[in-house]
Amino acid sequence: MKCFNHPDQEAVATCQKCGKGLCRECAGKHSPCLCDDCAAQIQRDKQAQARNKEEEKKQKYKDALVDTRSEFVKTVAQGIVIGLIWGWYSFTREYNTTADAVGQFVIAFFVPFGWKVLTYLQSFIPLTLFGTWWFWLIYGIVKAFISIFVGIPAFIFQLVRTIRNEKKIKDLG
Repeated sequence: MKCFNHPDQEAVATCQKCGKGLCRECAGKHSPCLCDDCAAQIQRDKQAQARNKEEEKKQKYKDALVDTRSEFVKTVAQGIVIGLIWGWYSFTREYNTTADAVGQFVIAFFVPFGWKVLTYLQSFIPLTLFGTWWFWLIYGIVKAFISIFVGIPAFIFQLVRTIRNEKKIKDLG
């Protein structure tokens, strides 16, 4: 058998991919033993895989940013619903002025943001399942009250983060 690239020389090996005959000079070019065409094809395939992997990584990052935006929008919607319910309740029951009802709406709007932060922090301090239903009722009321104060900076943080993420999404294309 003769070398595929040098027909005047005897083949001492074959390409491991396509089986072409290779002389000593051609057989020593690539490891494992490959012809130039197969070595170039393998290199192109590796580059294409690297590009695909990078695109996949970029898409996962973009999807995570979109998920963050979706979570923010969902929390805002929850805040609006809670704020409307509490504002309506305050307007019809306790207060007779619109300004007071709007104030109650604004306060209640931040509760879902604070609740999520407190729930996240609570995951580091596991509560055991103890206590009566009174314990859990009081725990929920205290958590809701603290959520108002934690929710204001949490909302601002989430808003800034969402705006930054929107810019990143646009930059990613």
